[in-house]
Amino acid sequence: MTSDENMPRTLSDPGTFYQPDTLQTTNGGELSVSRGNPDEYDYDLPEDRIRLYPPPTRGESRLLVAGRESGVPYFGTMEDFSRFLFPGDLLVLNDSRVLPARVFLRAPTGRKIELLFLNPQDPSPVRFLGKGIGSSSTLSLPGGGKVRDILYLPKEGCFQGIYEGEEGLLSWLESHGEMPLPPYIRKARDHHPSDRDRYQTVFSRHPGSVAAPTAGLHFTETLLEKLKDKGVETATVTLHVGIGTFRPLGPGGIDQHVMHAERFLVPEETSQKIEDARRRGNRVFAVGTTVMRTLETWGHHPVRAAVPTWTRLFIRPGFPFRVVDGLLTNFHQPRSTLVVLVDSFLGGRGRWRSLYRQALEEGFMFLSYGDAMLIVPEDRKGGWK
Repeated sequence: MTSDENMPRTLSDPGTFYQPDTLQTTNGGELSVSRGNPDEYDYDLPEDRIRLYPPPTRGESRLLVAGRESGVPYFGTMEDFSRFLFPGDLLVLNDSRVLPARVFLRAPTGRKIELLFLNPQDPSPVRFLGKGIGSSSTLSLPGGGKVRDILYLPKEGCFQGIYEGEEGLLSWLESHGEMPLPPYIRKARDHHPSDRDRYQTVFSRHPGSVAAPTAGLHFTETLLEKLKDKGVETATVTLHVGIGTFRPLGPGGIDQHVMHAERFLVPEETSQKIEDARRRGNRVFAVGTTVMRTLETWGHHPVRAAVPTWTRLFIRPGFPFRVVDGLLTNFHQPRSTLVVLVDSFLGGRGRWRSLYRQALEEGFMFLSYGDAMLIVPEDRKGGWK
């Protein structure tokens, strides 16, 4: 497996799209952005409501549907999903592929070392997280390869080194790596062979993520075909999910949280489909927070060329959404930037809390392998009134 030719390295500034204190609204005015307290996004998540394994069959997840502004939620399953989209609506998917980027090895002393490669699709130097590295400047890898000239980058919070081996790092990882499951799963259970398939969407294509775009895990080929038969358009973007997705909000104000830079691409075909949907008066649905951040970064930038670039966009209350009308997403960790994003899309009034509470009361499962929530525009709700 080789790095995708459509995602070359780019010199774009990773901070280009970092959100300022004010944003321009569509009519040119300024809109203040929330500086809220991270405690507002905390909640009690019982351990038995965290799904540690995927459902026995892909697509069996439950689905909560909520209006973006108000209304009583609908409780169903992913089999109901197509009821809420209309012919001509556009569903945008993240086709990034999760890499088996976690590797375990032994130092000459017998010490166990754990590595998580963060950018293995790029040429050296590679960056990685590491446990047990100590003062090692070179690590020998299974199969005869090595990582040399290891340095710690304090600002990035990770290591950097030069990979050398008979095969490319991506190919080597396919043979020797494990899927980078979230920390809360790894603490609770061992890696399972099924994770290679189930922690991957059926439409994944471009390798580069170290975490799954989890909203996409609910889709099957059958569901995608059903949507196509209904006349729902689909398009793809590529955002390579970074380790920052697991980073909780810090103790300071929300405005002090800095997002990790993640690389993305919006193809010309997808840009055209968005414009066509807008012209027809149809809606754009994002499958997952990664698609939401990609499309809104793209929508707020004056230059929309189909070239790989970076985003640090932190969507928080007050953000003026320009592209996305509806969102399918999972139920996220307490005190996470993803909960803040959901709150923002629901209007920034804390309504997410009642929806999460109702989901828990109804027996929904949470986090990466958990159930889903669909947020739809208030008008034309589809199969639910």
